[in-house]
Amino acid sequence: MGAARGARWRWVAVAVFAGSCVLNYLDRQVLAMLLVIWHRNAPFRFTDRDYGLLLSVFSIAYALSAPAMGWFLDRVGLNRGISISVAGWGLASLGSATSHSFGELMLWRCLLGVAEAGGISAMGKMGGMYLPAEERAVGLAMSQLGLSLGAGLAPKFAEVVTREYGWRWVFGGVGALSLLWIPVWLVTARLIPSPMGDGRGGGGASSWKLARDGRLWAMVGANMAGMTVYSLWTNWAPRYLELMHGLKAAAVADYAGWVPLAGYLGSFFGGSLSWRLIRGGVSAVEARKRVCLGSAAAVLGTAAIPLAPGPGWATLGMSLSFFWTAAWSTNLYTLPVDLYGAERAAFGVSALVFAYGAMQAVVSRPLGGIIERYGFTPVCVVAAVLPLAGQALVAAVVRERAGDQA
Repeated sequence: MGAARGARWRWVAVAVFAGSCVLNYLDRQVLAMLLVIWHRNAPFRFTDRDYGLLLSVFSIAYALSAPAMGWFLDRVGLNRGISISVAGWGLASLGSATSHSFGELMLWRCLLGVAEAGGISAMGKMGGMYLPAEERAVGLAMSQLGLSLGAGLAPKFAEVVTREYGWRWVFGGVGALSLLWIPVWLVTARLIPSPMGDGRGGGGASSWKLARDGRLWAMVGANMAGMTVYSLWTNWAPRYLELMHGLKAAAVADYAGWVPLAGYLGSFFGGSLSWRLIRGGVSAVEARKRVCLGSAAAVLGTAAIPLAPGPGWATLGMSLSFFWTAAWSTNLYTLPVDLYGAERAAFGVSALVFAYGAMQAVVSRPLGGIIERYGFTPVCVVAAVLPLAGQALVAAVVRERAGDQA
């Protein structure tokens, strides 16, 4: 199949690749539901603070590995790089199923963080290889669909599989599904090739030179601030419903699954807005910044969520907060692709992946302690203003320059 047909079918390739994002978040988010289940019947010591520690360990591994994984993807190409990454996190999930202590589980989650650090960077690179500038944010919205579906399926998947077969099958099942995705993508890439081939050539020195670009560091800082809301609802929504509204595990699973699905809608909405702006004559970088600003302002409503009178209203509030955070993040994560081009896209996006992992590593365990002692009210109030603070940094520093690749 030639390049012309590949262009015509590019959205099929994007959809298949987004399947890796489904598995990426299904693999990691089943643990949030197991926290609720294990509060009542833990196989080993497991408290809110232990969960926060697991998130921190995962996030440290995720953050420290992200730049190397981005460089690796640019160096070896998309297909080989994502295959190795997915194989690594599939095996880490299978290993989690064998855990007999908190320490063993922590080791496997650390390895999961290393492998999954390549997932979002690969999606950014894939968008740069397959899609023109105006379509990239919508392409990244497909990855958000994957992340949202994975996170949305995780609570019910974990609750049902644990009830029917035991918690070890939760990890084992998602690990096996991850390994099965690899040949599906390789066949798709062969049938629908990118016009750029496998995207090799941006690794090595040319990618690492981006570390000297102040704009990249501004995006890193913005991501550390703004994605706290994303981390909050992807990791703590089930616990919020249990603690603040007294729900049992089955009811928590029914409500919590709606929150990440709102993230896909927000991501698609944010990507569509920047698409329309670009088609109207606004530059890609300026379009992303405008959508980020409006979305960050809307996230201020997060502060009101603890006032919700019941679990349905609380779920709606969390969903709206996640909707606007996803709209913000979709456009922020597309900026490195706009600025640096497809051949260095994985490294550019990996810097934002590093920022997310580093932020989550720092805040997760203290956050668990704050939630145990004070509940979610102070957390929601502080989180509400952070995306707007991050956006102020982007607005001040990120500008297009001669030689940038759109």
